[in-house]
Amino acid sequence: MEKHSPLSLAQILSHLASVLGYKQTGTFYIATDNNTSCRFAINAGKLTHCTHRRDQGQAALLSLLETTGGSCSFSENQSLPFRDSAALDHQASLTLLGIQPICPPRQEAMPQVSASLEQRVAKEPPPSKPAVNNRFYRGGGG
Repeated sequence: MEKHSPLSLAQILSHLASVLGYKQTGTFYIATDNNTSCRFAINAGKLTHCTHRRDQGQAALLSLLETTGGSCSFSENQSLPFRDSAALDHQASLTLLGIQPICPPRQEAMPQVSASLEQRVAKEPPPSKPAVNNRFYRGGGG
């Protein structure tokens, strides 16, 4: 698990939103500045479970919101067991935390070349290559 410098709660939730946006699966860890720990189970970009201190599920989200910050990390494809009482409704959790998944930037499509430009390029002869002088002076004895 990587160690990070202290972040505000808003920054931590932004990291969580990014993990959700990339539709990752694993465990998101938070070590709060109050010396408590929180962890989220994430499955394909959906929040499924949460614990904070001894709180489970929505109660854990509410107690997490009382913190001011800390550090966070994400372990991809790591699934830890959670109690059934820690289960979350994904959309309700996003609303309560005040976040939306941050979708990764899309690759820009290649710009469309206009048909008239394609026709003009097709009519033009290919540029000629500059002549190369391949002759070498080898010296000659007279």
